[in-house]
Amino acid sequence: MDLDNPAAIHRMVQIFYCRLLDDPVMEPVFLEVAGVHLADHLPLIEGYWCKMLLGEDTYHRNMVYHHEQLHDQMALSDEHFELWFKHFNRTLDDCFEGPYTEKARSLARKILHNLAQWLDERERLGRDEA
Repeated sequence: MDLDNPAAIHRMVQIFYCRLLDDPVMEPVFLEVAGVHLADHLPLIEGYWCKMLLGEDTYHRNMVYHHEQLHDQMALSDEHFELWFKHFNRTLDDCFEGPYTEKARSLARKILHNLAQWLDERERLGRDEA
């Protein structure tokens, strides 16, 4: 199954978040620090991936802003980014294949890299101003 339709993306997000929330390092980030309410959060994430993979007009939030807010509460470390990507890749490897799946993997890698770089730079600039 490829990630070429909303039903497949829904399945991917469900499996992926089960894995994230089963990880003792990642679970507190989502449930304790961010206070994520899964019934609200997962449809947003599905919308994000439908927009990124299918071009659907389903996500209208500022993803970077929300991660900045989280990072301000608890610094997101390289370990967090690596674990996120490990669980994402394992989800794709175990359950999906095809060009949209590979597009998702490539996008996730770029998004994580850019987000980590942005948060590091933002933190460095904040320290320089202090």
